Amino acid sequence: MLKYKALWIDDTPDSAEPKMESIEEFLLEEGFVFEPVLQENADGISDYLDDPELDIIITDFNGIDVEELIKKVQSLHKYIDLVLYSENPPPEFYEAARSIPGTYSCTREDVEDTIKKVIQNTIRRTQNVNNMRGIVISEVIDIENQVEEIIVKYFDDKGDLAKKVLEKEDVCDFGKKIAFLNSILKKIVKDYNKKISTEKDPDVRDKLGTQKTMLQSLYNISKKLSDEVMKTRNVLAHVEQKVGNDNVPYLKSMYKEYEDINADSEWYKNTRKDLHKHSENLTSILEFISEN
Repeated sequence: MLKYKALWIDDTPDSAEPKMESIEEFLLEEGFVFEPVLQENADGISDYLDDPELDIIITDFNGIDVEELIKKVQSLHKYIDLVLYSENPPPEFYEAARSIPGTYSCTREDVEDTIKKVIQNTIRRTQNVNNMRGIVISEVIDIENQVEEIIVKYFDDKGDLAKKVLEKEDVCDFGKKIAFLNSILKKIVKDYNKKISTEKDPDVRDKLGTQKTMLQSLYNISKKLSDEVMKTRNVLAHVEQKVGNDNVPYLKSMYKEYEDINADSEWYKNTRKDLHKHSENLTSILEFISEN
């Protein structure tokens, strides 16, 4: 799952939470899941700085030794953005952040917009074919594992046997696993139709109808796995980045069966959103099969 992780320090958590919700919506639109960790002070901050998934630190200036925090962030092997904000900035507030790469200062009123701009800049810096290849390959591996988990769960007591078949080399590639998953979902939908048509109790029939509608919705999304996930992985494995006459980058396919891709910010965003959508959908499918 594409995550954007933040350590958010504010001694008035109630004022920070609405801003966090807005950032969450903003990142979802960009194809990321926001994972904030909200703390009221900087106690134990070194433990959070060791988190390899941490992307940004957002902190109220009050009660924080900013210079010490900046030194700790700069000593890390990983680049992390730092946003400082204050209701009433003291004289040294802007000086603490000035000329320090990756450090931004603003008032409490402007912190939400500042964070969004910082995130947007980070996203732009990473939008190239090599980074996207890494992201897609990593996410597709996770998605393929999710597909396998659903198949194994469906076969229940024969799950170990199904797992052995799925893990055999050259026997069941990602495309076949997707087709297998969708055949399972199609069968379950048909089974629901039969149950609904023969059920005489109206309450039970309504419950079955609700379950079937939910499953059908999940199945409809799963049908797009090949085009929106597997094909994207295959395309990125056989393209190279070029720059057109208008200085806009595009991905040139090395194979005739794949079209060139206009690699603009919208394409990168939609690709991330598709990966997130299918990961969430597969999670819901596994929950449905486990509970019904």
